[in-house]
Amino acid sequence: MTIVEGSRKWPLWLRITSLAFSTAVVIFAVTRLGFLQTIENRTLDLRFVLQPTPAAGKVVIVAVDGTSLDRLDYVSWPWPRQIYADCIGLLRRWEADVIAFDIIFADPSQYGAWDDFSFRDSMAAFGGAVLAMPLSAPEGFVTPVPRNAVMDIRGDLSGLDSAWSCEPPLDSLLPAVAALGNVTASPDPDGVYRSVTLFTDTPEGPVPSLAFAAAWLAAGRPAVTLEPGRLVFGDTEIPLDGRYRMRPRFRGPTGTITTVPIADLLESLQAEAAGGAPVVDPGLFRDAVVIIGYTAPGLYDLKPTPYSGRCPGMEINATAVDNLLSGVAIERPGSAAVLAATLAVSLLCASALLVKRSVIIQVLLGLLVLGAYAALAFLLFEMNVWIETLAPLSAGVLSILGGSAVSYSHANRQRKQITLAFSQYLSPELVRQLARHPEKLRLGGEEMVMTAHFSDLAGFTSFSEKLSPKDLVHLLNRYLTLMTDLLMASGATLDKYIGDAVVAFWGAPFPQEDSAVRACRAVLEMRRALAELNAELEKEGLPLLNPRTGLNTGLMVVGNMGSSRRFDYTMMGSAVNLASRLEGVNKFYGTSIMVSRATKEAAGSGFVFRELDSIRVVGQKTPVDIFELCGFEGDAPEEILARHRAYAEALSAYRDGRLPEAAKAFDALAPDPPSVKMAARCRILAEAGLPEGWDGVFDMTSK
Repeated sequence: MTIVEGSRKWPLWLRITSLAFSTAVVIFAVTRLGFLQTIENRTLDLRFVLQPTPAAGKVVIVAVDGTSLDRLDYVSWPWPRQIYADCIGLLRRWEADVIAFDIIFADPSQYGAWDDFSFRDSMAAFGGAVLAMPLSAPEGFVTPVPRNAVMDIRGDLSGLDSAWSCEPPLDSLLPAVAALGNVTASPDPDGVYRSVTLFTDTPEGPVPSLAFAAAWLAAGRPAVTLEPGRLVFGDTEIPLDGRYRMRPRFRGPTGTITTVPIADLLESLQAEAAGGAPVVDPGLFRDAVVIIGYTAPGLYDLKPTPYSGRCPGMEINATAVDNLLSGVAIERPGSAAVLAATLAVSLLCASALLVKRSVIIQVLLGLLVLGAYAALAFLLFEMNVWIETLAPLSAGVLSILGGSAVSYSHANRQRKQITLAFSQYLSPELVRQLARHPEKLRLGGEEMVMTAHFSDLAGFTSFSEKLSPKDLVHLLNRYLTLMTDLLMASGATLDKYIGDAVVAFWGAPFPQEDSAVRACRAVLEMRRALAELNAELEKEGLPLLNPRTGLNTGLMVVGNMGSSRRFDYTMMGSAVNLASRLEGVNKFYGTSIMVSRATKEAAGSGFVFRELDSIRVVGQKTPVDIFELCGFEGDAPEEILARHRAYAEALSAYRDGRLPEAAKAFDALAPDPPSVKMAARCRILAEAGLPEGWDGVFDMTSK
């Protein structure tokens, strides 16, 4: 999208118009994708958070909250419905307009039919009660919707969501309610509730939501008409989306709408009965819609909103009632308006190229345009209009980048040259890291917890003498390619090849908390792949390959080592040396994969290890417990595990100095190579006598 100054094929204004138009159209089309619409929804959440508004004061929440449960701990849960009946009576005296229960009363009271009858009579006397009734669309048994749940609605209902079953309140309660309301809600694809379904179509007819049923009663039960893009009831018009859903104007975080603990109502009832003053101002409830529901932990359904990831669903209903009675809802312009805004912002940002060629000026003018549009978006949101920001701002950013591309072309070419030079001797991942962080080119290193890998082919010298140089190189390349691919797939960094030896590590340049797990899994996968390779080699009459591997986990120094002219990204330290020594120790014990205790413990479950011995390797004074990595957990048969247990018992006897017993136990495990080696050692020590200060640690005398 860069405009080249020397080009004269098109007039400048035409090139800018084409740039702006193409950018706008492409961005508009791309942002229609679902996952990008989720980003746009997040910008809406931000506007809610930054622009809270006060509630209209026509709705009060009566919460069955944690404090109320504590204050009424003398009453068994679930509470008798007489408590709700008493609240209805009190709210009736306080002249509440509508009482909506965001509680499902589908089952008889456990306190007896009298409890249900008392609740029913209180609702009937009040005359404005709404009960919750979830709707659903099951594949099996269907419960028809009660007739008094259906609302007379004019207009085209074909766009409504459908349901054909419900969970109605008790039959005995139905005659006493003024309306029933659906409380089934659907979030946006990202799980956040930003809209409210006001009506659901059923075989019996349209059923309102709990929120609309309450607002409709409070508005005097006016005629209801659905029109494309709007809802009309009485003198109120509410904008709707294409699915006849309302986007409520969330007022603020939890607690923005007046909330009263239900325990306060009950204490007020007791106070009035005793001739005292209520603990709650009765004026709060005069002519108000009261919504009663759960907010105590464990009782309410968690519904994420733009303000909170843990909002009681009742608060969404309360917000919807507040909006409906105030004639307020979020209106979203259609796609044509979004395309026009995207085109305008893209054109204005691209026009910065006409003013100055300076990159700084282009960026400043472009940022000014973007800032002005963002300010417009917030201003319109104050008027409850949601204009999209993702497409216009993205198009503007791309226009700015297009104008700035020429100024950065030289730097880009330079970066490509550096990348090409380093890629000749560093891995692609390291090249990418160095491109992002050039300061890492300095010599030196950093300490990181890593797992080091050393492997070497057993008998390489002997069979290399039997092959021609060409055949030997071909064989090594097949082996090293297979092993390297598996190492890289596990997230390892290849350090170097030393003839047939492979040196690698996990945990750098990027930290890997599971470096030991990755290492053990990779080595076992390498053995499986090697078995297939050896089968091919056997058919070809070539020598079979048997690598010995050493793994150790610990604190190592990793970084660029060498001179200022040439260096390698490698690892150093005693923990590295130990991994190298363990690779060689395999030869002494006749094993293939040897790991330290640090690696075994870091790898955790998922693998089968056999503890072999405690040794001091050449060049280190600290003893180390060594283990053989035998396979994945669950793959080893019980016979092998039993032999491991027998080996552990023999090793325990050896460490305790019970050498004859240990030798006999190890002999029983022959021809297992480590067992044969340990049995011979036990007999030698038994003849020579245990040295003073015996600690069960064997000192290696060779690498």
